[in-house]
Amino acid sequence: MSAAKRSGRFPYGWIIFILAIVLLYATNPSEQQFTYYLKGRIEKQAKGDETLTGDLARLLSGPAASLAGLGTVRKDYFLCSTYELGLPGEEHLFLGILDQFIKVR
Repeated sequence: MSAAKRSGRFPYGWIIFILAIVLLYATNPSEQQFTYYLKGRIEKQAKGDETLTGDLARLLSGPAASLAGLGTVRKDYFLCSTYELGLPGEEHLFLGILDQFIKVR
């Protein structure tokens, strides 16, 4: 007889654990989502700038994010992903989990 049947309890812990694993797997962000995230960050930085430079930054945010996305190395761990973005003189690391991105360094 199994432990769940002997104790008369339903194994809720296992069900919650399996549901959490499925949720993490289903919400592991893709490279395309990371490119959209970069575009949003660039637009957000240029939002308050009403000069010609700000207008150009907003206009070029899409192509800039696409180019930055090309220089990104994604490591897929199935439940989450890391994105290494190498810019000239800088390196950034992002964690993608639950359809969100967290800047690690």
